[in-house]
Parts: sequence; structure tokens; C-alpha cells
Amino acid sequence: MKTRIISGAVLVVLLILTLGLGGYVTAGVLLCVSLVGYHELAVALGVQEKNKKLGLPQFIGLAAVVIHYFILMTTGANMSAFVAIIMGLFVAEAAVFVFKYPKFKSDQLVGAVFSFIYAPMMLSFIYLLRSFPTGQFLAWLPFVAWICDTFAYFSGVALGKHKLCPVLSPKKTIEGSIGGILGSVLFGVLFGYVYATYADPNMKLQTAIISFAVITLVSGILSQIGDLIASGIKRDHDIKDYGKLIPGHGGIMDRFDSVIFITPAIYFLALIFLK
Repeated sequence: MKTRIISGAVLVVLLILTLGLGGYVTAGVLLCVSLVGYHELAVALGVQEKNKKLGLPQFIGLAAVVIHYFILMTTGANMSAFVAIIMGLFVAEAAVFVFKYPKFKSDQLVGAVFSFIYAPMMLSFIYLLRSFPTGQFLAWLPFVAWICDTFAYFSGVALGKHKLCPVLSPKKTIEGSIGGILGSVLFGVLFGYVYATYADPNMKLQTAIISFAVITLVSGILSQIGDLIASGIKRDHDIKDYGKLIPGHGGIMDRFDSVIFITPAIYFLALIFLK
């Protein structure tokens, strides 16, 4: 527990520095985290066999991560570029599958593309949030997933009776899930007040509170799905943790799975509500 608390505190400090400085610092840190996250997922999904040398499918995937962040830092929120990099990665992986057949399997092709979308692509939306004029505030919104987890845990312990996904996650309950969502919305209301008061005084307080309550409501629902997806992948491949990078927490995908999953939704909702 002591190790978990210490590493958690260090993680928070690093987050404050990363999101506070913005710009190339945020992009650079997210790039490093994305490379690790991609590697963890690729190993879990069998794109690269554990304890084996880096294979061509994963090498192409890692190269795509670097290219994606380079394009992101030079063009910003260009959704056409996002689609182009995904399609380019798919075509490249498909070519390797075809011309190296039967060395690589089709599930490695699918896993390489899925790993890229789930970890690096979705995580990079934090950089886009940080690029908003009020990005020093908005970049923290994805971490409402941790608020949701905390409220879900304590609500489940106190009130949990009905299983949410008994096969996939026996300990999670419907009551805990509802508590997590309510906790997320509460955070959204408080965030809306702070945002209207300090980030954008021109925004009406009522509008800010409603906007962020809706954003965190959606985030609270999606964060639990993201957590269950990551758990399902681990169960399918009989692994306990994705990695050991964060002592007491596991790997990047163990700690940031739900944060990563909700970030694109928060970005697009912010575009709608904040214009």
C-alpha cells in the first residue's frame, strides 16, 4: 500500500507539470506514454510475443505513433489526418500480413491497429484538450474517470447488491456504477463553477454547470465501459497487469485505461458545449 501511495503521489506531480506546461512538453510526455501503452496492449493481444524481439507489426505500429504525434503537433485537431494515419497503419499492417504470410497471423494485424486506436490515438485527445484557450482547465477533465472509480468503489462496498457484469467483473455492482456516475456529475458541477469563475468569466454560471454536468455524466458512463474493456482483454489473455511501469499500479493501461477511453468523447462534447 505504501508503494502504491508514493507512486500515486509522484504520478500526480508529473501530471501537474505535464498539463500545466502544455505545448511540446505535454505532447512529448503523451508520446512517451503512448509508446508504452501501445507496447503493453500489443504484447497483451499477441502482436508481439512476450519476451520476444520487436516484430515488424509492432515496429510499424510504434512508427505510426511517432508519426501521429508529429502530425498532431504540426497540424493540430485535423480529423482528416487522424483518419489517414489509421488507414495508413491498416494498409501497412495488411501488406506485412500478405507478403510475410504465414509468418504473421490475422489477429496480429487486427491487434496492431486496435492497440494504436485505443492507446495512442485516444490518449492524444488530451493534447487537443490542452490546446483549447482554456486548456489548462479542460485537460484535467478526463481524470474524472478516477473520481468515478472512487465513488463506484465506496458505493459498491456500502450499497452493492446487484452484479453489473458478473462474469467479466464479479465485484462490480449496479449500485456502485450508479454511485460512480453520480460522483462524476458532482465533480462536473463543481468543475463548471470553477470554470465559469476562473477560466471563462464570460460564460454564464448556469450554462457552465449544466454543460460540465452533461460532459461528466457521459464520461462517468463511458469510463466504466473503458475499465471493463481493459479488464476483459486481460481476462481473455490470462494476464494480471499490462505492465510494471508504475509500482503498485501496474502499467500505463492498468492506470489510464478508463481515462484514455473517455478523452475523445470529452473533447467532442467540449467542442459542442463550449464552441
